[in-house]
Amino acid sequence: MDLWLGASSQAPDYTGSVLTPGAFGDDLVGFFHANQIATPIEGAVTVRLAESAKVAQRRLVDARFDQAPVMGERRAVGWVATDDLRSRRTVRSAMIPLNDCTLVSAESSTASVLQLLPGNRFLFVVDKRGLSGFIVKSDLDRHAVRSYLYLLIAGIEMLLSEIVKRTTLDEDIVASIQSYLKKRFEQAQRAYQETSPAEYLNINELMTLFVKTPYARDPVFWDDSLTDLLNRIKTFRNDVMHPTRSLAASEDTQTLANLPRWAAEVSGRLHRIAASLTGEPSPWSA
Repeated sequence: MDLWLGASSQAPDYTGSVLTPGAFGDDLVGFFHANQIATPIEGAVTVRLAESAKVAQRRLVDARFDQAPVMGERRAVGWVATDDLRSRRTVRSAMIPLNDCTLVSAESSTASVLQLLPGNRFLFVVDKRGLSGFIVKSDLDRHAVRSYLYLLIAGIEMLLSEIVKRTTLDEDIVASIQSYLKKRFEQAQRAYQETSPAEYLNINELMTLFVKTPYARDPVFWDDSLTDLLNRIKTFRNDVMHPTRSLAASEDTQTLANLPRWAAEVSGRLHRIAASLTGEPSPWSA
């Protein structure tokens, strides 16, 4: 039985402090966790160990599920894939027993869960009462996952915006604002609202202006590999922002598993640059 119990495990966890100074910090690690993603076993469509594979397979097909927990008399004893039931006579012969399953703590970070999904079609979730739920690939479309990933990307946008507005002339920033947003910026100016043109840039314009700064050309702070990671992260923005776009269907789980690590690497470097501009201490400056 593979067991993952969050902070006490030796497996890598790439969450870290990845957002802007004073914005969220380490709160993301504790706020987004496995229990928010999991489907509770109680009330879920399950398969009974004692029933025939044919009956179980038909119920899962009718419910349009690819897999389900297998229940003994009172508790989960494993899980089974719907396709595996087609060629078997009994549920027992088709299921993955609990001893061969991967378990995660209900308090494990979302980043930890993302790292486990590429190698596991089914994760059981354990809380203080025992087996409480399960996580499968389709759960990547839950709001908790989208919110976590979007906050990672939003934190990078905030850092880019801070750097751009401190290193780039306002007229150059204004020239980069898209036309439909430039109207809003001009309206704010006419109304004498205190505003920065950098706040009207999307991640594409922020990146374009950032790579022109001296910091992006200084190997002490930045290099081409980080620009590559930044471009990979950028491609996720619209997918995680719009619930009509399925993360489970459109992205492979390994790519999603990498996103927290990529965000940590990029944010760490951007944080150092922002700290050097603002004079604030950075945990990455040591």
